[in-house]
Amino acid sequence: MDVSTINTLRASAREAIRKLNRVCEDEDVVDAKKLVEALRNVAAYDEMGQLAEAISRRDPRDAKNRRLYAQCLINTGKATAAIDLLTPLKERLAEDDPELAEVMGLIGRANKQIFFDAGDKSQPSVQEALAQAVAAYRVPFEMAPSLNTWHGVNLLAVLACTRRLGLRVAPELSPTQVAKTVVAALKATPEQKRDKNWYLPTLAEATLGLDDWDAVENNVRAYAASEDVKPFQIESTLRQFTEIWDVESIDERGRGLVATLRARLLQLSGGEIKVAPTELQRWREQADPPKDQLEAILGSQGPQTYQWWKTGLERARSVASIRQKLGSRIGTGFLIRAASLGMQPPDELLVVTNFHVVNESGASMGISPGAAEVVFEAADANKAYSVSATLWSSPVTGHDASLLRLQEPVIGINPTPLASTLPIIQHGARVYIVGYPGGRDLAFSFQDNELLDHEGPPGGNPQIKGVSRVHYRAPTEPGSSGSPVFNAGQWEVIALHHMGLKTGMQRLNGKDGSYSANEGISMLSIKEAIVSGAQ
Repeated sequence: MDVSTINTLRASAREAIRKLNRVCEDEDVVDAKKLVEALRNVAAYDEMGQLAEAISRRDPRDAKNRRLYAQCLINTGKATAAIDLLTPLKERLAEDDPELAEVMGLIGRANKQIFFDAGDKSQPSVQEALAQAVAAYRVPFEMAPSLNTWHGVNLLAVLACTRRLGLRVAPELSPTQVAKTVVAALKATPEQKRDKNWYLPTLAEATLGLDDWDAVENNVRAYAASEDVKPFQIESTLRQFTEIWDVESIDERGRGLVATLRARLLQLSGGEIKVAPTELQRWREQADPPKDQLEAILGSQGPQTYQWWKTGLERARSVASIRQKLGSRIGTGFLIRAASLGMQPPDELLVVTNFHVVNESGASMGISPGAAEVVFEAADANKAYSVSATLWSSPVTGHDASLLRLQEPVIGINPTPLASTLPIIQHGARVYIVGYPGGRDLAFSFQDNELLDHEGPPGGNPQIKGVSRVHYRAPTEPGSSGSPVFNAGQWEVIALHHMGLKTGMQRLNGKDGSYSANEGISMLSIKEAIVSGAQ
């Protein structure tokens, strides 16, 4: 699904919420209910949760909406709240209500997530959550194995996990037999009755339970390489394969499969990966999947897709968290070679961030260089660099940029390359952001990453003298300030991210009107200002 379609869905959701919060007709509620599932399918969880809440206030007895609301809670890290919502819902549903199976499945998923989010899996409460997941998935699967195959494949996964961890949970159940039952039920399903979103992911995971890697890869390719694949399909497969099956540690083909799926996910509008720096280091150090495996999963473009992802991992090493000394992350910066900005000595590595993050006097809610430290967490999270000087800066009303010299040279990290031109404004043009949103772990941001407009040549008309701004859509939060904005093809930096507005961002180039957008400052205009001595 393209970015414009996703944006239309989100706009429709906001309009539906507005109607529901006022005097509305019954058909408005009916129309709103149809939107909730569509929002889930594009991972638009903010609007999904708000709309499900508004519907619940109008029709609290609608089981499907309550169930979808719970799914939104799980997907946004609120598993216990989801269980609190689902448990009374389960009690009031009849055994023959089709929503009962869906509700039990989500109770299983919420408990499963509690287990796998836990750092200490030896805690009794955490292991009890895994046992509750087994119990929840088991009920609908044993009631109707041929219908409830997704419950069966999740039962298979958590059973396999308990056996791998040596936990005594449902010892009377055989994971292999569950896998055979699920595979048989799926293959017996007439083609016209197969769920177009979940049939192949479920079959891929069930064949994993039979240790049939050729079948796993063939089934994954059948949907992952498709132009119609949805981000949530790949996200679900990745979550299952990494968190539950741990395929990266049990089989070499598993490592290649997961790496390939991550690369594919980030090609899709709506895909996003958040990763701890230590994990990113591990991914980067892993051997590349064999070419034949990449092609087996993603077709002839598989090797190219994977190399693009590996380039992104390399660029992430040059993205730094900006911290207060002995404090928390306050922003983002990135490493760049002095020559890229027309400075001397040409090979010196400098850090670019926002003026409102670090500046000489600590103005505009920033901190002074002496109070700041720079950590390239994806390269070495334990190494903090102090700032020795601000070589150049421009205030928030200008370029909102500061160029920092570090007290010691950075070794072993390649700087971000500067793009020689801004991208052409055309349908489908995209940008990518890597930063520390909300002060949390490093995030590759690929949601709504449409390039909207810029003030650069050939047709740009800057409204601030010497400042060329770039507008794009991407989910950013405080802490993203100072993130590099990359172009789509080569992972070259085109802009310094500095702000975003959900509403009311004035359009560029003197155009009338406003929209929801993020704004960065063209790195080429920053270079021109540095070379000319302007601010």
